[in-house]
Amino acid sequence: MISAEIQIHGYRKGHQLLASSVTLAKDDQAVVDRMSDIAGPLRPKEQFAPYLSAYPLPSGKYYVVARTWQDLTVPRAGCVITKSIFIDAQTWASSPLIIQVLELLNAIELPGAIDAVTTKLNESLNVGGGASFGLNAKELLEALFLEDTKPIVVFDAPNPELTSMRLIAALWPEIRRRFALSTFALSPRKIGGRDMDLVFAPLNAKSKFSDWPGRRVDGRSLQPERHKWTSTIFKRVFEESVPKLLSEQDIQLLGSHAGDSSSALRITLLWNELLEKLLQTPTAVLGLLDIANSGMVSNAAAIKLIEPHLTEAALRARTIPSDDAWDFTGAIARKMQGHDMPASQSAIRLLATHLAEHAPDGAVKLLQQIDPKKALSDLTPSIVLGLEKGATPLVEQALIAAPADVIARILLQNSMLNRRIAANDELIKKLGMAFAGLDQKLARAAGRALLPHLVEDRHLPVAIPIFKGLDEQEFIAALRQLGEANGYEAEKLSSVLVDCASNICDLSVIRDVLINVEPSISRDKLLELIVRPTREDLTWLLTEKRLSQTASNKLIKAVLGRASARDLAILVSAHAIANKVIELLPKNALEKLLKIISSGGLPINTLVRIIGSIFSILDYEQKSSLAEATLEKLLQSRFDGNEAETLRMLFGEIGNKIDAKYLIRTGLARELNFEIASRNLIAFENAPLAVRQQIVKAARDIAYALIGRHNINLTEAACNACAKLMMDADKVLGKEFVNVSGELMPTLLHCRYEPVSSIVAVLFPIVYREFAKADDVPDLLKFVPFVDWDRCKSARNELVDVFISSSWAPVDLAITACRCSEVERILNRVAKSKDGENYIKKIESDLERLDDEQRRSVRYTISQIKHKR
Repeated sequence: MISAEIQIHGYRKGHQLLASSVTLAKDDQAVVDRMSDIAGPLRPKEQFAPYLSAYPLPSGKYYVVARTWQDLTVPRAGCVITKSIFIDAQTWASSPLIIQVLELLNAIELPGAIDAVTTKLNESLNVGGGASFGLNAKELLEALFLEDTKPIVVFDAPNPELTSMRLIAALWPEIRRRFALSTFALSPRKIGGRDMDLVFAPLNAKSKFSDWPGRRVDGRSLQPERHKWTSTIFKRVFEESVPKLLSEQDIQLLGSHAGDSSSALRITLLWNELLEKLLQTPTAVLGLLDIANSGMVSNAAAIKLIEPHLTEAALRARTIPSDDAWDFTGAIARKMQGHDMPASQSAIRLLATHLAEHAPDGAVKLLQQIDPKKALSDLTPSIVLGLEKGATPLVEQALIAAPADVIARILLQNSMLNRRIAANDELIKKLGMAFAGLDQKLARAAGRALLPHLVEDRHLPVAIPIFKGLDEQEFIAALRQLGEANGYEAEKLSSVLVDCASNICDLSVIRDVLINVEPSISRDKLLELIVRPTREDLTWLLTEKRLSQTASNKLIKAVLGRASARDLAILVSAHAIANKVIELLPKNALEKLLKIISSGGLPINTLVRIIGSIFSILDYEQKSSLAEATLEKLLQSRFDGNEAETLRMLFGEIGNKIDAKYLIRTGLARELNFEIASRNLIAFENAPLAVRQQIVKAARDIAYALIGRHNINLTEAACNACAKLMMDADKVLGKEFVNVSGELMPTLLHCRYEPVSSIVAVLFPIVYREFAKADDVPDLLKFVPFVDWDRCKSARNELVDVFISSSWAPVDLAITACRCSEVERILNRVAKSKDGENYIKKIESDLERLDDEQRRSVRYTISQIKHKR
């Protein structure tokens, strides 16, 4: 049972609400009040039959169906009584209670206030038939559903009420929810600021619709059909026992897209039309897929409905001309991409195989098409399977005509077709010329697939570009395969393969492959190519048990015949020659250079240049050994190039193994001039993290090295670097670092004309904090000059005196004060000192190195000092 609310409007000192079973929102009631009155003025003595209005309320809560009667019981002309039925909008949209509503509105007598009560309704959709008799219904339906959506007025229509009810019943929920109509209007009617969707008007009201923005339909003038779907929707609305524009399957197809637009109906009509065409035209399924992918229907529902038909269409496509069938195959593969349609996809793959077997030229044309989304790539295995089955002349002619990239993609399938391609000289020649121009990745992959079939010298044109793209393992596999195929009888192909392999593979690996092949003249010729006049190669020849003595001697003679005079001179001078010559040349040029470097006899700049040239090609162990062997010399000298980068590189290669104490003693030795020591200290600060951590842990050694230099004659940059290291050492070493600070401070305080103030700014606060908290001074701090009974005050005074009398940066005093948390006391001491006012100005002018909090503290203290003056 569904509740319906009722309102009665009529004349009482004007048209107004007389009674109601429901209280509406203000905007909703205003609409009902207006719609319950007659639309347009009546002519004198003009009468009209009761009419219906149906419309949604602005709030969307209720849908209203109302009947308006002419009230002849009052003396005033043009008065009406209207009974309005309010149905829940959601209920009305899903199941309009047309019969029950009409029964409530079909009173013999005029309704009164007593009728405004809540009423219970039962559902029914039987709205009667025959509404189309004498009505120009087809033009009306075309205007409503098959053309641009506009409001419609129908003039002089017979039986507009039944026509309207059947239309409402036929509508689907989203349109029904907002559809507004009136079966009688003397002028245009609006609802919610828009014209009603459909109004019926008498002929004499035409002039009132002169500015009507929508369609005008003559209700009795029968017009020819303008659209192919007109008869279909006419039958659905006016001939079916239950009017329904969309079937359950249509609504399922539309899903959430069954909106308030008539385009939804047109989509379903097109869908059903294509379904009917499938039996005669399998390509109609492409249109169905277009609809499924259009975003105007439920994709999942559409695909589910299509799949059985698509499978049948793929089978029937074998009967159409091959060119059309290939077009169909390509199109459907693209449209199916991304959908889970296993049965249909299998059917399309079978179709592609069948077509490739019987029409291979079409397969080549399909694979040539631009395929940005890789839809056709999924068909390639099926196409290749069909080409394998196809007649040799047809398939080979198609491949010869194909672009090289298509052949390359066919080769990727690693099918029996690859052997047929390798057997065709014209195809080999074509691929040889084309491989260089192909995408490098595609060419390499296709070459690897074709490689097992390249075993003759005539394959050389295509083999050469393929060889250039092989890696070590692929070269080894190719060497084995070629030996097994013909014992390297294809001499040109074999020698090129070995030559290319020797650029990538270790020669010993290549030798092992060749020796394991059955001995032959061809094999031994290849061995000659890869045995060099080196100690390693000749030693191998002398000790290789898998070679016969005869073969070994022959190879040694061949190698010595190729040796240069320098090679032979080295061999002779480095080692005695008994019955055989043993190669004594260093294993390779790189090892020779490493030995020269390790000897220590090279000039420093020559040493640096060699390191720079070879360092990137060394392995880990070689780099580490080289760094350890050369670092000491580089730390003690100036050299060309980027010194900092070179030192950092060497530090990094030694890493955690570095001896930080030795590094510091070497790099800050007393005998080193200040430029080298400064450079080294900066290098320590910029060292890779692992090395720097070791240096920080050895901060005591830095302190001892600086003390040992007596006068810390370093550059300002070096002092700043030292300060950063000391700051981190404080965090790492903790209390242990207090002693380091105490030991270094006296030296620093004596270096008043060296730029060491940044180091003081780090170490002084450490000592000061210890003074502030200790009951007694630690032993290692007792020699600090400002230790007395008031340790902190003496320390502050001494600090200020040293800074003022030195060349140190005044801002470092401010930083020190901040780190000691003694800004006020230290700056007040400065202010009381001789020329303290100028010193305060110097501090104030250079506060950029301070962080925000420090800067605020210093500026505030300075302002207080100025205020006191």
